[in-house]
Order: sequence, then structure tokens, then C-alpha cells
Amino acid sequence: KGSFSLLVIMHGVKRSDYEAIPKAEREAKLNKIRHYTKLTKTVLKAHQAAAYTDKMFDLTGQLIEMNPDFYTLWNYRREAVSERIKKAPEDLKSICAGEMQLVERAFRKNPKSYYAWHHRVWIIAKGTTDLKREVALCTKFLGMDSRNFHCWNYRRYVLMLGGATLQDDLKYASSKIDDNFSNYSAWHHRSFIIPKLLDSVKPEEIKKLVDEEFELLKQAFFTDPGDQSAWLYHRWLLGQVVGLGVRAGERCISSTIPKKFIVTSKEGQIKILKQEMAMVEELLEIEEECKWALLAVAMLIQGLRERGAEEEGFAQRVAKIFEELLTLDPMRERYYVDMRKNVVDSLEGKKT
Repeated sequence: KGSFSLLVIMHGVKRSDYEAIPKAEREAKLNKIRHYTKLTKTVLKAHQAAAYTDKMFDLTGQLIEMNPDFYTLWNYRREAVSERIKKAPEDLKSICAGEMQLVERAFRKNPKSYYAWHHRVWIIAKGTTDLKREVALCTKFLGMDSRNFHCWNYRRYVLMLGGATLQDDLKYASSKIDDNFSNYSAWHHRSFIIPKLLDSVKPEEIKKLVDEEFELLKQAFFTDPGDQSAWLYHRWLLGQVVGLGVRAGERCISSTIPKKFIVTSKEGQIKILKQEMAMVEELLEIEEECKWALLAVAMLIQGLRERGAEEEGFAQRVAKIFEELLTLDPMRERYYVDMRKNVVDSLEGKKT
């Protein structure tokens, strides 16, 4: 037992560094590991025996605070909570409040613990929690780490339960993007909101909403052209609006894309693709070595070609783009070679 504890404490630590740690500090760490190991064995044994005593309930809480990523403990905890509610349904609210407090203590150890967030969702679904407080908690967490996607997902779930408007949710995502254009989680969250919004707005409002999305992206590109977050969202948005990336003649409307979100006319699609290509080319005049912008131009050219909007010099432009990309980013050579083949072949296929 002692040698195992020593291996745990020395994992990733050089022997010389370990020996430099004061003996009292080493002993304290070893005692902590021994205590954790002993508690774990006790609780797992109780779990196998389906024992839901007050003592085991307290011990699971202690262990969860020490290690919030112990999946089996959370399962045992939910079983114990269910038993408590079954025996005393009148205590539902206080039991749930206690679980929410436990999760918050677990967050101090790891605010991105999937199992802790999952447990919180499980508790809130019981309908006893103050949803406004949960939204405020999410705001606090995202203020500390705006990329905590577990928190973004939880916040979206809370808003759904509370009946908040999609516009309010979109405004919040916009505020986080305004704070930091590199906030991938906020852009990703936006991709959940926009399709739902377009299902709810009037047909005449769709163009305005789409134009606003492209304008927001333009601001992001010219502010930080080297960040991939906005470029990935740009690619997603073009796929939603004009079906970019889908071969001509194929159905480009999946079950996740509202039909009214897609610009169905070829003329309308070409107009948007040319609009975005002009914007990206303008950016490249300033940021000549922006690989994301170069990639975007190649994809936009392919999209225009697939819609019959071939222009002289397209093939040469694409060939030059991939030469530059291979020089700028040699680590992704295989990706660029494959993509060049797809794009160039499609351009040459048009000529034959």
C-alpha cells in the first residue's frame, strides 16, 4: 500500500525534485492519498451492496469534492438521492438544494467536469431550482472562462426551461463575442440559436438576420484574421445559407437546416458567394498570409464554379492559393494536397 501511494505522489516528478520536498509535506500528501483510497474502497463496496445510509451519503459527497470526475460516484449519488426522495418526497426541495451546493463545491475542483454538470442537469429537471439564479451562475462562470462549453450547454438548457426568448440568448452570445472574437464556444452556441430563430421569424426578416451575421463575421475577420473561430462559423453559415460544400444537383437541405434559411435561387446564391469573396479578397490585401482567408477564397471559388459562375483565372488563382498554403502551413500538407485536388479537379471538370 505504501509503495503504491509513493508511486502516485511521484508520478511525473523527478526523484531529485521529490526528495527536495520537505518530509512533513511529503507525509501529508501520502496521508491524503491513503485517506482517499480508503474512502473509495469503502464507498464502492457500499455501492455494490446498494447501501444508501446517511454515512455513505456523506462519504460520497466528500469523495466527489476530492475528485468530481469519478463517474461511478455520481451514479451512486443519484441512486442515493432517488432513495431519499422516495422515502421523504416532502423534502424534495431541500434535497435538491443540497445537491446543487455539492455540485458547486465540485466546480471548485474542476469547473469543466462533465459529470458535475450532468448531475446539475439531473437535479434541475426535478423542478425545484430557481432558474434565474442558475442563469446568474452561468454568467459568473462564463465571466471567469468564456470557453467553458459545458456551461454554455447548461445555460441553453436552463433558458429553454425558463422560456427565455431566442433573441435574448443571441444578444448574450453576441456580447461574449464582442468581448473576445476568439470565443469559439460563443460562435458554436450561435450555430444552435440561428436556425431556431429563422424558424420563428417572418420570411421578410430572414435576409436582415443573415446580413447581420455576415457583418458580424466581417468585423471579426478584420479584428483578428488569424483566429479560426470566426472562420469556422463563416464556413458553417455559408453552408446553411447557400449550401456551400454540397455538390450541385444534390439535396442540400438536411433535417437540421430549415428550408427557408437556404437561399434557393442560383442567382441569390451566386450574389452571396461573390459578396463574401470580395470581402475576403479585401482582407487579403491587408493580411496576405492569412491561411484562413486563402482557404475561404478557394472554397468560394469552388462554390461559384458549381453554380455556373465560372470566371477567367479561377484555376490559376486556386493553384496559387494552395502553393501559398503549402508554404505557410507545411504541417498540414496532406490536407491541402487533398483539398487542392478536389477543388482543381472540379474546376477542370467544368472545362471538359
